[in-house]
Amino acid sequence: MTDQHLDMSGLLAVRDGDRSDPRSAAAHRHLDACTHCQHELDRLHQRTARLRALPMLEPGRNHYPAVRGRVAIERRATWYRRTARVALASAAAVALAVVGADLLRPAQLDASVQLESVMTRSEVLERTLQAYRPDTRAIDTRTAQLVVELEDRIADVDARLSRTATSQGNRRLDQQVELWQERVGLMSALVDVHLTKATNVGL
Repeated sequence: MTDQHLDMSGLLAVRDGDRSDPRSAAAHRHLDACTHCQHELDRLHQRTARLRALPMLEPGRNHYPAVRGRVAIERRATWYRRTARVALASAAAVALAVVGADLLRPAQLDASVQLESVMTRSEVLERTLQAYRPDTRAIDTRTAQLVVELEDRIADVDARLSRTATSQGNRRLDQQVELWQERVGLMSALVDVHLTKATNVGL
């Protein structure tokens, strides 16, 4: 008998081998005299029995049809987003072209007509931006900073517009035309930023 206990290969040799096999004979002799190794062999038999008692694994159901359907839905959603973006950009371009045509001929228009025209154009841009729903879209940090800067400048123009109420006559009208034109330019830039930089959140 050796003082060293049987390792796993020795235990397996005893479990699977024959006492007449010279390679496992020494392991058999050690096992006969070693209660520790007898206990380890018994544990090995128990583990083997538990493994054999485990249920057979059945192949899972085929998930390919579900995956294919989900991919098709995602592709359709992507197509709808792209189509909506192109349609919105086209509508904005048409609206700006129609409303802004008279702004290309300011010398032919009096101040009151110019004011009405730029206010209408500003309203169209506001509706375009609302239809695009920028609050539901994600933008990168640099674009977000640009959006904040444009919105701050628009707020400043609005504040200056409210102060023109203290001006008199033609001076007030000229100031309002100039400020509304500035506001239209900023709104146009803001719409352009959202149309070109934003993507849908959660889609």
